[in-house]
This record gives sequence, structure tokens and C-alpha cells, in this order.
Amino acid sequence: MMMLAVHLSFSGNCRQAFLYYKRCFGGELTMQTLADTPHGRGMNEAMQQAVVWATLENEYFKLVGTDLTDEDRIVSGNNVSILIECPSFTERTRLINKLINRNYCAFENTNPLVNVVDMYRISWILSVQP
Repeated sequence: MMMLAVHLSFSGNCRQAFLYYKRCFGGELTMQTLADTPHGRGMNEAMQQAVVWATLENEYFKLVGTDLTDEDRIVSGNNVSILIECPSFTERTRLINKLINRNYCAFENTNPLVNVVDMYRISWILSVQP
């Protein structure tokens, strides 16, 4: 089953924002920091506190966010994406091809998250849970 969510990108304040949203909207909040992952070992403490993935779910919506981004800097306009959780890599590739109106790369991309921008400059993140 595919799930649609809103994805928010932050510059180091994802934890504070999601705690605020939880107070505003209620729901179940889960967070993972770099310190919680094998990749975080050996990083400085500030980097270890970066939020890899925050999720707030309630009866109305699902919000997902991160402090980690490919963007050089976060500005209003590039900090919100639509996240679609796909059931398979095949389905994700099919959706990417439709969104960008051409065939996606020929190799099998096993990155769990792929970001594409459609012709209307809307940012989409398509994920597959391993």
C-alpha cells in the first residue's frame, strides 16, 4: 500500500519543530538521530544530534522530517516535499518515470529515498522501505 505524507527539511532544528508540532496537533512522534545509527559513530556530538528521520502521525496526517538534506541551504520553498512511500522499487521507478515524463536511469537504484522535481517545480520524495 502506498502512503502519502508531507516531508519537511530543516537546518538543525528538526527536533524542536517536531516537538512543537506534537504539542499543536498531538499524535505519535518517533525520531532517529545520527547517534542512533552506525553512521553516527565517530562523528562530533553536534552531528550525532542531527535528526535522520522524524515522524508525527495522528488521525489527520503524517509529517516526516529531517535535518539531513542535499540542499546547500534550506530556504522557504525548498523545505517542503511530498513523500510517497512505495511498496517496491519497481512501483517507485514507474512513478518517477511519470513525474519526470521520461525514462528514469536504467540501473536499479537501491537508495531508499529518491528526490525528483516535476515540471511544475514540485519536489517529490519517493521511498521504498527495505
